[in-house]
Amino acid sequence: GEFLKYRYRPDYLLQTEADRATITNCSRACKALGIEYAETNLVIDGGNIVPCGECVVMTDKVFTENNRQKSDPRFIATLEAALRHKVIVIPWHPVNDDVYGHSDGLVKYCGDNRVLMSNCRQTDEKWADAIRSVLEANGFAVTEMLFDTANPVAALNWAYINFLQVGNVIVMPCFGIAEDTQAKEYVQRAFPSCKIHTIEMAEIAEEGGALHCISWNIKL
Repeated sequence: GEFLKYRYRPDYLLQTEADRATITNCSRACKALGIEYAETNLVIDGGNIVPCGECVVMTDKVFTENNRQKSDPRFIATLEAALRHKVIVIPWHPVNDDVYGHSDGLVKYCGDNRVLMSNCRQTDEKWADAIRSVLEANGFAVTEMLFDTANPVAALNWAYINFLQVGNVIVMPCFGIAEDTQAKEYVQRAFPSCKIHTIEMAEIAEEGGALHCISWNIKL
C-alpha cells in the first residue's frame, strides 16, 4: 500500500522532443488513480526494478543515470534507503542496441530463493557468468532460460522473461518461433501453481520490451 515516486528521465527518451513527449506524467497518473506516494529525486527507470523477496535487483545503469561512479557505496545506501530493500546490482551490457539497461529483461523472481534468468548467454558468455555470479553470491538459485532449438532467435527469445503476473495468472509473450514451447515450460516449472497464457507480441519485443515493460502491476 505504499508507493514511491522517482524521477523518470531515461536517457533514451531525452534525445528529441517527440521522445520526451512520451514520458509519463506520473504525478497526473497517480492523482487520477487516487494513489498517494512518497517522493525521491533519484533517477530510476521502472524496468530496472525487480523485487526479489527482501531484495531489489537493478542493473548498474542506475549509476550512469544518476551521474555516479559504478559501485559507489554511498549511492547504493541512498538507493536502499529510498526503496527500503537491499539493492543487488547486476552488470548492464549495452549490446545489440540495448539502450535501456532494464533488469526486468534479465531476471524474474520465482519465490523463496529462486530466480529465472533470461538467455543472456547467447549474447555474451562472460556477461551471463557475471550476472549469475552476482545472483548466486546473494543466495539465489538461478535457472537460465537456455534454448536448444535449431535456429534460436536471440533478438526475441530474451523477452520471454518479461511476462506479466497477476495473482496466479501469468501472461507471457510468444513470437511464433521454436523457443515458444521451451520458454513456456521454463515458466510453468518455475511457477507450478500458476495458469500460463501466451500472447503474440513480436512487434513490441522488437522495440526492446514486452508485457512487463508496458504495464503497471499494482497490488492494492
